Amino acid sequence: MGEVALKMPPVGKLATVLYIDDDAANRQAFAAAFRHDLHVLTCSDITEAMALLDKEVVHVVIADQRMPGLTGSQVLHLIKERYPTVRRMLMTGYSHIQAVIDAINLGGVSHYLTKPWDHSQVIHAVERAHAEFERDVERSEFTQRLVEANRQLEFALRQRLLS
Repeated sequence: MGEVALKMPPVGKLATVLYIDDDAANRQAFAAAFRHDLHVLTCSDITEAMALLDKEVVHVVIADQRMPGLTGSQVLHLIKERYPTVRRMLMTGYSHIQAVIDAINLGGVSHYLTKPWDHSQVIHAVERAHAEFERDVERSEFTQRLVEANRQLEFALRQRLLS
């Protein structure tokens, strides 16, 4: 897999969250509950999620564990493979220890959330993940600047040695 370019959203913007749940009522409730605190995108499956991730700067993906086809843990694993900088969280109304283990081991989740969700808990978790995302972008940009400065120094040194 090649280098992944990090997309940086405008400074001061709300965290963008992609909420994946096969239940339309849950998606609607999530979007309504967090519309003032987050920029919320929703979808019902991995195909829609990948299409949105290709077009949008998404900081955090929250996936419901119990969905037909792929579980939330499996969805997060696929997202991790293609979009490693996006923070991932698992949400479920059921407490299955295996779901937690899979989410951590396969999906690299940063937080495990329960349904019904606690509004402040979700906001806190997303804000923390958003800050981590932004720090990663800053580190990547700094590293790119260092690489470019090193390239310029090496060029100058070669020019000096040749003259």
